[in-house]
Amino acid sequence: MRASAVSRRSSLHVALLSLALVASAAPTTRGQEQIGVPRPQWGAFFSGHDQRVPIEPTAWPWQAIGRVNIADRVVRRYCTGTLVGARLVLTAGHCLYDFRLGRWAKPEHVHFVAGQARETSAGHSTAAELIVPPDLDVPNGFDPRLAIIRSSDLVARDWALIVLQQALPIKPVPVKAIPPGAFGQEIAAGELARAGYGSDRQYLLSVHRGCAAAVSDRWPGAMLNRCDQRAGDSGSPILLLQGGEAAFVVGLSVAASHEKRGDADYVARAGLGPSAAAFAEAVERALER
Repeated sequence: MRASAVSRRSSLHVALLSLALVASAAPTTRGQEQIGVPRPQWGAFFSGHDQRVPIEPTAWPWQAIGRVNIADRVVRRYCTGTLVGARLVLTAGHCLYDFRLGRWAKPEHVHFVAGQARETSAGHSTAAELIVPPDLDVPNGFDPRLAIIRSSDLVARDWALIVLQQALPIKPVPVKAIPPGAFGQEIAAGELARAGYGSDRQYLLSVHRGCAAAVSDRWPGAMLNRCDQRAGDSGSPILLLQGGEAAFVVGLSVAASHEKRGDADYVARAGLGPSAAAFAEAVERALER
């Protein structure tokens, strides 16, 4: 992004990318101005065009990624989740919080649909239990009216696990926590991708392959990314693909920071979310139960 594209007086916004209000692209090069959006909730794009591609999730690991639907008699919303065990789904923590009632969603109101492609899916199940970090202070850390994160400290804690009623006949995607000192070398040997159910394709998976991500030195347990995404993609996995056979969840994307461009629109600074180091132990404990 050209330095002149952003006003020095602009303000920074961190927008949630979920609740159907609803980044890593190659870095913006000269002549490739970022896509502006009318408001931060609309999405995050990091080059001169949207680099997400819709795919039919018929092959692994794509069929292990699905919609996390939260619905009661009044409200319906969704996020993106990933099957990391036969009965275990990883998603964003704030997705499971009911801001209207001021409490966590009830498990019976949460339904995971893996590999959804329009009217078909690879499998589905209602939740039996929800596991969230005890220090994820959603009421004080998130503003649902403005769809922003008030506290950047919550980025690394914004994850949750959904224990399903039924095991799904789909190969899970393993979680891999990569130490900060080894992250660059690990991803250099593979390819990063982010996949989710954005608001513009709510029932078909969109994937941005070849995007970039890095662990944060400022926020332990957090990951920054430059992967294009829309609302509905909150909880979507940052995948490390190694050849055609291996794939790992190395982080999640749950939000994006934006900067206002003059008096016009907003441009994305970075996608944000927890790295696998923030939730790997919890996943392991849940799988051992």
